[in-house]
Amino acid sequence: MINRSEYRTPAELKSRAQSALAGRFAAAVMVTLSYFIWVYLLSYSGSIISAMIGRMPVFSGLKISIGTQITYTVIASLIAAFLSIISEMFVCGMDLYYLNISTGRDAQNSDIFAGFRDNASETFKIAAFLMLPSIILSIPYNIFADLYLLTGIKKFMYLAILFVVLALLASFYMHLTYGMAFFLKLDFPSYSAGKILRLAREKITGHRVRLFLLDLRFIPMLLLCVLSMGIGMTWVYPIMLEAHALFFLNLMNPGHYIPIDERI
Repeated sequence: MINRSEYRTPAELKSRAQSALAGRFAAAVMVTLSYFIWVYLLSYSGSIISAMIGRMPVFSGLKISIGTQITYTVIASLIAAFLSIISEMFVCGMDLYYLNISTGRDAQNSDIFAGFRDNASETFKIAAFLMLPSIILSIPYNIFADLYLLTGIKKFMYLAILFVVLALLASFYMHLTYGMAFFLKLDFPSYSAGKILRLAREKITGHRVRLFLLDLRFIPMLLLCVLSMGIGMTWVYPIMLEAHALFFLNLMNPGHYIPIDERI
């Protein structure tokens, strides 16, 4: 039987994450910047593709129908959804980078492409599953937001806000339930996406509150990031991901947790 005291507290995990990054922080920031650039490029390319489609005669008339506008919104949303799944696959690589730091292995910039290497189709399935609630809810949000802009009817604005809130809640649930999925994919690369997701749900049972409290510890830092127009994320994000990597290691093997300062 595992002694509950062998599970590290959120405060300890955060502190150990900062210790683990000592001397490696500059490299971690550069990897984080690289990740943000790839995500931005994917998002920007989606905007360009959607804009090109929007210029097609059927969508670019002076007085297009509401039905035509909805059709365009759905197409643009599906394009954005596909690219958001590709962006999510980079998270698998980021998890590998910080898992390597946590275990004393050589962490390299190329780690961020890990999700596109071994068994990439299963990584794509996991990413698609994690993004599915947000993708589904983003379509009605985009439709109602466009309808509000077209008609000015406030009911559409309220419905758009409702779907934003639902999407945030759904994303939060997926994080607390399947947040360890990519770490498990890295540990068990031959497993199917379905098996990884089931294992992620089983392993996190009884530990959601601890993961939630760990995330709460970063709220003050994230608020400072807002004040810095997001620039601070390059500093906060490495600590967050390292803390999650340590959380995963402690979750999987609490009785054999090696203090970070004994590994580096």
